[in-house]
Amino acid sequence: MDPAHKICIIANPTAGHGKAQAILPQVEALLKECDVAFDLIVTQGPGHGVSLARELAASDYRAIVAMGGDGTLGEVVNGVLTAGNRRAIPIGAIPAGTGNDFITGNRLFSHWSEAIRALARPNLRQFDVMLVKDAAGRSRYAVNSVGVGFDAYVVKRVSELKSKKFGSISYALEVVRGLLAFNPNSMTITIDENERHVEKAWLCAVLNSENLGGGMKIIPGAISDDGNLHLGYLFDTPRLGLLGLLLSVFRGTHVGRQGVYIGKGLKAKIDAPAYYPCHIDGDLVEATYPLSVELAPGAVPFLVGG
Repeated sequence: MDPAHKICIIANPTAGHGKAQAILPQVEALLKECDVAFDLIVTQGPGHGVSLARELAASDYRAIVAMGGDGTLGEVVNGVLTAGNRRAIPIGAIPAGTGNDFITGNRLFSHWSEAIRALARPNLRQFDVMLVKDAAGRSRYAVNSVGVGFDAYVVKRVSELKSKKFGSISYALEVVRGLLAFNPNSMTITIDENERHVEKAWLCAVLNSENLGGGMKIIPGAISDDGNLHLGYLFDTPRLGLLGLLLSVFRGTHVGRQGVYIGKGLKAKIDAPAYYPCHIDGDLVEATYPLSVELAPGAVPFLVGG
């Protein structure tokens, strides 16, 4: 079949602690049932999705579809946007990760089967992404989130543990441990030209949707085609108070509470202590501060339901 009538799926088998691998036969069966012509490539390790997507960006496929979580989708987006092609090949997603915050945060699909049915009769939405650069000259596109501080600390701790296969249980455990171990410090945070020096800053997150960390509604109502990046930080909150504050974030009822700042703009800069870890789309990354984040409006044509 002519590739112009097919999609190419880049699947990360380790996404969702092996969920992607487990549902792959069901995914293939439903694609065939929905008459969606496809080729499938399985990634072999971290970063493989970037190189695959970069090669496929020049192909005649009608779309490249990431199967996995936010990290897998981020790899595909980075590969396509750094390929240097004039043609903006559409990108889609079959959510099979742990959090799938980009999908849920934009309220696109509640289940992977909905995403497959959307591939049969898709519409396109032009979604924003974020270009992240650090002081050492490293750069990367973020699809959904950039986190500095406590949330990245939890990601770091879970990635170091053998218990990470237990998913949300591991994250909950490390949140509690982190409340005792993590030391909040001062950060300098700038949105557009508005600079703030923040004492006892626990975390700063720049988002492209409302969700972070598997469903925390950090920025309620934010969506990825509203022409803004959204920034939130938690500060000057005692350790025991932070636990209650984090619980309120899952419900989106934290906005307006003491120790919470929410803002938006087109660019942001975060200067933090060197020991503050950083994650992009849930993947821990090496970062030298200050970190700049700039909106790339409408950069990605994304397949959504008809």
